[in-house]
Amino acid sequence: MSAITTILLSPGGWADDDDVVAELNARLAPLSPDLPGRWSLRNISAEDHAWGGTKRPPHLYGGALNHLPFAEFARIAAQLPWSDPEQFQLLAMGDGEGRFRTLTLADLRAWPTD
Repeated sequence: MSAITTILLSPGGWADDDDVVAELNARLAPLSPDLPGRWSLRNISAEDHAWGGTKRPPHLYGGALNHLPFAEFARIAAQLPWSDPEQFQLLAMGDGEGRFRTLTLADLRAWPTD
C-alpha cells in the first residue's frame, strides 16, 4: 500500500539551489538503499511543458515520495546551507491530507523526531 507525501520546495526568490537539493537527495538515499532515488526531489521549474505561456516560475523542486520518513527529511533539509534561508518554503501534503502545509526552515528545525 502506498503512502505518498507530496513535496514542493522553494528555496526562496530566484535562488538556484540545485547543488543543495542534490545534497539533500544524496543524504536521503541511504535511508532507502534498496530503492535508489526513491526520495529524490527534482527541479520541476525547468520543465517547459509544465507551465503555461513562455515563462517559468522561480526554482521549484518537487516530488511525490512514497513512505517518506518526514522527520528525517525535515532534519536533513534543516541542516543544509540554503542560499536564502529566510525565504525558504516547503509545501508538504501527506497521504490522505486535503491540503498542503507551508513550512519554513524554522518549522523544519523544530519538527519532532519520531
